[in-house]
Amino acid sequence: MRLLGLSLVIALLAAAAARAEEGGARFEKGAEEWGLSVAQGLGHGLWGSSGEDAEDVRFTGLVPRYGIGLSDPVAPESWYGGNLELLIEGALLVAYAPKGGFIGGANAVLRYNLLSWRRVVPFVELGAGVAWLELDLRSQSDGLSFTPQGGLGVHWWLSPRASLTASWRLHHLSNAGIGDDNVGINDSLILVGFTVFPGSR
Repeated sequence: MRLLGLSLVIALLAAAAARAEEGGARFEKGAEEWGLSVAQGLGHGLWGSSGEDAEDVRFTGLVPRYGIGLSDPVAPESWYGGNLELLIEGALLVAYAPKGGFIGGANAVLRYNLLSWRRVVPFVELGAGVAWLELDLRSQSDGLSFTPQGGLGVHWWLSPRASLTASWRLHHLSNAGIGDDNVGINDSLILVGFTVFPGSR
């Protein structure tokens, strides 16, 4: 039954994507987007966090997003043709392992959209931000932290001005030595949500 339900959802999304218009016109200088994603963070034992309780961090929450195009499309005839945009994000995250807690903050992210595809728009992104931690870990102090991150994802068109947007980022949280403990939290940040494209300013 679950497999049937999943197949039905995929079929409906594929049909919607097939009816969507080509997405290049939405990605230009001054074009805006608004999005909301559900976030899931899964800690990894990378660099200094291996074997520490920071490795076991798990969190979930919401990431609202506003984006604006910084460039018109470049190299339109090439596979790497695309445009650059700036995203401003909030982060409202609740930790559930190894202890309860929360992470709140904001990020600035540069995203490069690959526009040679018709029904999907892959992208790569790189950014950083600040966050406030309240996780009560032994290996990572609470308080002000910094959040360098980068990854890749895709827009899958549901209509001419709306997409299902999914991405993966390697996400880092650390305090740059401001706090007593600073092994760093390194996690896979998975984001799944919706994006709307109202047009240019």
